[in-house]
Amino acid sequence: MKKALSFLLLFALLSSLLGTLTFASAAGPGGSISVYFYSESAGRYENLTDADLVALTLNGSSLSPGDVPALVQYPVPGGNGRTLVPVRLVAEQLGAQVLWVSENRQVILLREEDTIVLTLGSATALVNGQSVELPGGVPAGVVKYQGKESTMVPLRFVSEQLGAQVEWDNATFTATILTEQPEPEPTPEPEPGLPDLGLVTDIISDSDAQTVQIVTDHTPKYQVLDLGDRLVVDVLGTQMPDADHLTHTITVDNDFITSVRYAQHGNDLGYGYEHSVRVVLDLKKGVTYAKNITVSGRSDGVLLTAYKSEEGGTDFTPSTPIDPSKSTIVVDPGHGGIHPGAVYEGVQEKDLTLSISLKLRDELVARGYNVVLLREEDITLDIYDRAYIANDLGADLFVSVHCNASGTVPTYQGIYTYYHPSSNRGKRLAEAIQKPLCQITGGIDRGVRSADFVVLRETEMCAVLVETGFMSNSEELARLCDETYQGKLAQGIAEGVVRYLNGTSAQIAEAHE
Repeated sequence: MKKALSFLLLFALLSSLLGTLTFASAAGPGGSISVYFYSESAGRYENLTDADLVALTLNGSSLSPGDVPALVQYPVPGGNGRTLVPVRLVAEQLGAQVLWVSENRQVILLREEDTIVLTLGSATALVNGQSVELPGGVPAGVVKYQGKESTMVPLRFVSEQLGAQVEWDNATFTATILTEQPEPEPTPEPEPGLPDLGLVTDIISDSDAQTVQIVTDHTPKYQVLDLGDRLVVDVLGTQMPDADHLTHTITVDNDFITSVRYAQHGNDLGYGYEHSVRVVLDLKKGVTYAKNITVSGRSDGVLLTAYKSEEGGTDFTPSTPIDPSKSTIVVDPGHGGIHPGAVYEGVQEKDLTLSISLKLRDELVARGYNVVLLREEDITLDIYDRAYIANDLGADLFVSVHCNASGTVPTYQGIYTYYHPSSNRGKRLAEAIQKPLCQITGGIDRGVRSADFVVLRETEMCAVLVETGFMSNSEELARLCDETYQGKLAQGIAEGVVRYLNGTSAQIAEAHE
């Protein structure tokens, strides 16, 4: 009887141990290690799991991770594995800057014009604002090994998005990262060309007139090239003061043009002159040279004027609505953490703005847009960092949500939408939001105003700040605390965003009233 009891106890103990361990099928050639994978959905580490070790090389040189080595994760026992690597080890070797947004559990990789956003636990990533499925649905995540933690990302996906290739040697479990290194071509000696005609002294963007002027010190000769989404103006036989032959970009606030780039050239453009200056206008979606841009020569330069065609075809009247999945919108819940904002009747502004912003995010996501919420809980976030994160993401729009207060007039109520005084785009977005927001909520329309707020001044994209109502008024505070009314605020802001992005003048449906 004692032997039988002992056997049962031993069996129970082994069963308990087996229940807490997950074993991989067979160790790879490099051996295996026992690690913990963090579950984002559960908010804790999973059971100890065996993972196969992976050797890493970059262009033939070994890469040695610090805390947690490269490994193969098997999402399904006995199934195919995915190679995970420490994010900083690979991304920084490939020339990318790595940012960590703790409140959103996001890793942001920045390299030149590319932005990759990986959300821990998510099977999709944002690549330059576009949603991309991760191979095999294996997300980025945190792995703990021997008490040390590291954020791990899918090797092949991250490497290929950063322009590298990955080769796999199954015999040795070695992953080789290869960067493109084309053989440099010898630069031919330039042939003598025609003498220069003068200088390009400046390039000026006028947001009010919707013009770009190439200023010269003479009556210029120029050539226009229509490249579809770009318009090129070559000013022949010209140089710029202190020309360095690098490409420069000027920021424009224009309904039709996203940016203006220019560079000094020699006689490589084929016009026969010793030098020429090339100016490139990047056009917004739906804008064309034929319908929306005029180019005219003047005695002091070349004037490019953008205008709304009678046939439509502008950024604000596209022939078909824009694809929402190609737009990224940053939603900024005002205040948070040690900055409560206004406080009335025991209610803190930071709590109201977060609740409204969460509903706004859900409203925009339901309409198909990519949304980054700057905080999902009560944390402290610097006002400059809010703008810089949006800039790094390359977002299309920035919407900051706040509540108002008046210390002297407790009867005052109403909704304002603010834009930066330097931004005509911001003014148009503010106008697009203010009207449906007031109609849907029934709030008093206080109009749109300009202000030099940090989040409006430091953001590179079109940005607005919405004051959703006055907490200092008891009646309006009660509405701001009401979940249904918060939903109407979110619906009104989202409606304005959609109108701005699609350029529609459609009225609000009866069901919204």
